[in-house]
Amino acid sequence: METVFSIAGWAFVGASLRYWLGLQLPTGPDFPWATIIVNLLGSGLLAWLSHADRLTARWPSALTVGLGVGGVGAFTTFSTFSVATLKLLMTQHWGTAAIYMGMTLVGGFIMSVLGVWIARHWFSFPVAEQ
Repeated sequence: METVFSIAGWAFVGASLRYWLGLQLPTGPDFPWATIIVNLLGSGLLAWLSHADRLTARWPSALTVGLGVGGVGAFTTFSTFSVATLKLLMTQHWGTAAIYMGMTLVGGFIMSVLGVWIARHWFSFPVAEQ
């Protein structure tokens, strides 16, 4: 039950942060900047969190699951990505929709690779310690 409460608590934090960033970032009808920035940050953060074993090894599993599933899961949003893409397509912004999808997919992958690299170089045990 502790894990469920951790997920719920961190989901509140993640969703609130996403909402706040959405208010701070420029968003217009032509490009969903807030959504792409949140999703790219979340991709890197989740990859980092899942590989930063030196930092997370002593954390209770409820905390790491809560941060990953609840916090990052609520912070990022595939559904908003899908709706924003659909809106661009429905308003015949074909090129913008293609750029947005490409930036999200390729950028998310690059941010994930960067998150893993940072975790392994700064927050992981050397092979001999594992």
